[in-house]
Amino acid sequence: LPPESLKSPAAFHEQRRSLERARTEDYLKRKIRSRPERSELVRMHILEETSAEPSLQAKQLKLKRARLADDLNEKIAQRPGPMELVEKNILPVESSLKEAIIGEEDPATLHERQLRCRRGDGKGSLRASCTGCVNLE
Repeated sequence: LPPESLKSPAAFHEQRRSLERARTEDYLKRKIRSRPERSELVRMHILEETSAEPSLQAKQLKLKRARLADDLNEKIAQRPGPMELVEKNILPVESSLKEAIIGEEDPATLHERQLRCRRGDGKGSLRASCTGCVNLE
Protein backbone atom coordinates (compact mmCIF):
# COMPACT_ATOMS: atom_id res chain seq x y z
CA LEU A 1 0.00 0.00 0.00
CA PRO A 2 1.24 3.51 -0.69
CA PRO A 3 2.16 5.61 2.38
CA GLU A 4 -0.75 8.02 1.93
CA SER A 5 -3.27 5.17 2.28
CA LEU A 6 -1.89 4.35 5.76
CA LYS A 7 -3.13 7.70 7.03
CA SER A 8 -6.58 6.31 7.71
CA PRO A 9 -6.75 4.32 10.95
CA ALA A 10 -8.71 1.47 9.38
CA ALA A 11 -6.12 0.98 6.61
CA PHE A 12 -3.27 1.12 9.15
CA HIS A 13 -4.88 -1.55 11.35
CA GLU A 14 -5.64 -3.73 8.32
CA GLN A 15 -2.00 -3.50 7.19
CA ARG A 16 -0.79 -4.32 10.71
CA ARG A 17 -3.15 -7.30 11.01
CA SER A 18 -1.99 -8.56 7.60
CA LEU A 19 1.67 -8.37 8.66
CA GLU A 20 0.98 -10.16 11.96
CA ARG A 21 -0.90 -12.91 10.13
CA ALA A 22 1.96 -13.36 7.63
CA ARG A 23 4.50 -13.51 10.46
CA THR A 24 2.43 -16.12 12.32
CA GLU A 25 2.04 -18.14 9.13
CA ASP A 26 5.81 -18.11 8.52
CA TYR A 27 6.47 -19.13 12.14
CA LEU A 28 4.04 -22.07 11.94
CA LYS A 29 5.49 -23.25 8.63
CA ARG A 30 9.00 -23.28 10.16
CA LYS A 31 7.75 -25.22 13.18
CA ILE A 32 5.95 -27.79 11.03
CA ARG A 33 9.06 -28.33 8.90
CA SER A 34 11.19 -28.92 12.00
CA ARG A 35 8.76 -31.06 13.99
CA PRO A 36 10.01 -34.49 15.00
CA GLU A 37 8.93 -37.67 13.26
CA ARG A 38 6.32 -39.89 14.90
CA SER A 39 8.97 -42.51 15.76
CA GLU A 40 10.98 -39.85 17.61
CA LEU A 41 7.90 -38.81 19.61
CA VAL A 42 7.28 -42.46 20.53
CA ARG A 43 10.91 -42.82 21.61
CA MET A 44 10.56 -39.73 23.82
CA HIS A 45 7.33 -41.19 25.35
CA ILE A 46 5.24 -38.31 24.06
CA LEU A 47 3.13 -40.61 21.87
CA GLU A 48 2.11 -44.17 22.66
CA GLU A 49 3.36 -46.96 20.43
CA THR A 50 0.13 -48.50 19.22
CA SER A 51 -1.21 -50.16 16.15
CA ALA A 52 -4.79 -49.26 17.07
CA GLU A 53 -6.83 -47.01 14.87
CA PRO A 54 -6.61 -43.37 16.00
CA SER A 55 -10.31 -43.29 16.90
CA LEU A 56 -9.71 -46.22 19.31
CA GLN A 57 -6.48 -44.99 20.90
CA ALA A 58 -8.22 -43.02 23.67
CA LYS A 59 -10.32 -46.06 24.61
CA GLN A 60 -7.22 -48.25 24.52
CA LEU A 61 -5.39 -45.89 26.90
CA LYS A 62 -8.41 -45.79 29.23
CA LEU A 63 -8.51 -49.59 29.30
CA LYS A 64 -4.78 -49.77 30.00
CA ARG A 65 -5.14 -47.37 32.95
CA ALA A 66 -8.11 -49.33 34.31
CA ARG A 67 -6.05 -52.54 34.20
CA LEU A 68 -3.18 -50.83 36.01
CA ALA A 69 -5.60 -49.54 38.67
CA ASP A 70 -7.03 -53.04 39.15
CA ASP A 71 -3.54 -54.53 39.49
CA LEU A 72 -2.55 -51.87 42.01
CA ASN A 73 -5.72 -52.39 44.07
CA GLU A 74 -5.07 -56.14 44.12
CA LYS A 75 -1.50 -55.62 45.32
CA ILE A 76 -2.64 -53.16 47.99
CA ALA A 77 -5.24 -55.66 49.22
CA GLN A 78 -2.52 -58.31 49.57
CA ARG A 79 -0.01 -56.20 51.47
CA PRO A 80 0.56 -57.01 55.14
CA GLY A 81 -1.24 -55.13 57.87
CA PRO A 82 0.43 -53.12 60.65
CA MET A 83 0.29 -56.00 63.18
CA GLU A 84 2.16 -58.31 60.81
CA LEU A 85 4.74 -55.59 60.15
CA VAL A 86 5.31 -55.18 63.89
CA GLU A 87 5.69 -58.95 64.37
CA LYS A 88 8.28 -59.09 61.57
CA ASN A 89 10.22 -56.11 63.04
CA ILE A 90 9.53 -53.99 59.95
CA LEU A 91 7.42 -51.37 61.75
CA PRO A 92 9.22 -50.01 64.82
CA VAL A 93 7.28 -49.68 68.11
CA GLU A 94 8.18 -49.51 71.80
CA SER A 95 9.25 -52.88 73.19
CA SER A 96 6.46 -53.04 75.80
CA LEU A 97 3.86 -52.25 73.14
CA LYS A 98 5.39 -54.89 70.87
CA GLU A 99 5.26 -57.47 73.68
CA ALA A 100 1.59 -56.63 74.20
CA ILE A 101 0.88 -57.00 70.49
CA ILE A 102 2.66 -60.32 70.23
CA GLY A 103 1.37 -61.47 73.64
CA GLU A 104 -2.25 -60.72 72.63
CA GLU A 105 -2.71 -57.93 75.22
CA ASP A 106 -4.98 -55.18 73.97
CA PRO A 107 -2.51 -52.59 72.58
CA ALA A 108 -4.91 -49.70 73.19
CA THR A 109 -5.17 -50.58 76.89
CA LEU A 110 -1.41 -50.91 77.21
CA HIS A 111 -0.82 -47.62 75.43
CA GLU A 112 -3.35 -45.88 77.69
CA ARG A 113 -1.66 -47.39 80.75
CA GLN A 114 1.76 -46.27 79.55
CA LEU A 115 0.62 -42.70 78.98
CA ARG A 116 -1.32 -42.22 82.24
CA CYS A 117 0.90 -40.59 84.84
CA ARG A 118 0.35 -39.41 88.35
CA ARG A 119 0.80 -35.75 89.04
CA GLY A 120 1.75 -34.44 92.45
CA ASP A 121 -1.92 -33.76 93.24
CA GLY A 122 -2.79 -37.46 92.88
CA LYS A 123 -4.90 -37.03 89.75
CA GLY A 124 -4.08 -39.03 86.65
CA SER A 125 -3.37 -37.23 83.42
CA LEU A 126 -2.48 -38.35 79.95
CA ARG A 127 0.90 -37.21 78.70
CA ALA A 128 2.18 -38.18 75.28
CA SER A 129 5.82 -37.70 76.33
CA CYS A 130 5.65 -40.11 79.28
CA THR A 131 7.39 -43.29 78.14
CA GLY A 132 9.58 -44.32 81.05
CA CYS A 133 7.79 -42.65 83.94
CA VAL A 134 8.01 -44.40 87.32
CA ASN A 135 4.67 -42.92 88.37
CA LEU A 136 2.55 -45.02 86.03
CA GLU A 137 -0.82 -46.13 87.37
